Amino acid sequence: MEERLYHENNAALPVMLSLIVAIISVGLLIFTLYITMVTDEFSLTSSTGTILVATAVMMIMLAAFLFLLRIKITVTYTSLTVGVLRGRVVPIEDIRSVEAEDFSAFKDYFGWGVKIGRRGLGYIVAGTSRGLRIYTKEGISHSTSFFISSKRTFEFESAMNAALKAKKDDRG
Repeated sequence: MEERLYHENNAALPVMLSLIVAIISVGLLIFTLYITMVTDEFSLTSSTGTILVATAVMMIMLAAFLFLLRIKITVTYTSLTVGVLRGRVVPIEDIRSVEAEDFSAFKDYFGWGVKIGRRGLGYIVAGTSRGLRIYTKEGISHSTSFFISSKRTFEFESAMNAALKAKKDDRG
């Protein structure tokens, strides 16, 4: 296994937002079960009652997904990996440079998660207003840069610079 220079695993959405969605979803399920058991019009055997219960259960599943949604960042000497699940892998040799910058999640990227906003593609985590702009070589992707927010921007930038320096030293 290749040596990790940096790793970060952050919630894409604020925990409080996920908890609010979960509380509303559980409340909706309890209310739906109460309505379907008390009234004859919306019984569990009716299609409307079934739809109400299914909707409440889907809301709980959505809340769980939002709560578990993570954006992972991993830097090694050969690659940068960022994203949800497996994520996007960018070879270090395809990266020209990195630059720390401030941002606004809503103004620049319209919220949290993997977003396309006013400033291009961004991997935006909750709880920070700083990150790295990654500049790639021409022709590597549709754009020549993308943004990754980080709660530990200084460490992330140091790891990226170490990987870029090692790549430059290998070439001579």
